[in-house]
Amino acid sequence: MTITRPSGFRGIFRVDDIARAVYSEGAGIARIIPRAIAVPVDATDAMTLVSWARDTVTPLIARGSGSGMAGAAIGDGVIVDLSRMRDISQVDLKSRTIPVGPGVTWQEVESAARACDLRFPPDPSSGAFCSIGGMVSTNASGSHSLKYGVTRNWVQALDCIFEDGTRATVRRGAPA
Repeated sequence: MTITRPSGFRGIFRVDDIARAVYSEGAGIARIIPRAIAVPVDATDAMTLVSWARDTVTPLIARGSGSGMAGAAIGDGVIVDLSRMRDISQVDLKSRTIPVGPGVTWQEVESAARACDLRFPPDPSSGAFCSIGGMVSTNASGSHSLKYGVTRNWVQALDCIFEDGTRATVRRGAPA
């Protein structure tokens, strides 16, 4: 089956063997050659991609830095590389939060928090390069998880793109 670039998608879209080989592996030992690679430029671009995937019945595999050992960043579909979605806001001291994009690394969040005498307690061994999107999707933890909990405990809201291509912010404690 030939995969073609989604109409209106502005980011990088590759189907060549070299790109597919590069994205066929993560940090673990599994290897799966994807059908294509998509790198959206922003959330609107990701929405276009999700709508296209629904319409074409094409599986999407979200990927941050590919640091997970369990193989969640590889698959037989279109790899969606979110590592370039790297917006990071100022720390809100009142709410003790920091809005970030999925491609921001744990180290960057921890550094921003530390500068304000705060911290981001989940501490995976890949913290220097693992992405927040990957941490959220796998509920990452680390050596301090027994005391402070896992990533889920520290997430207040998620900017979600749903299967139909719509987008909404889901907040902890808000009615469904």
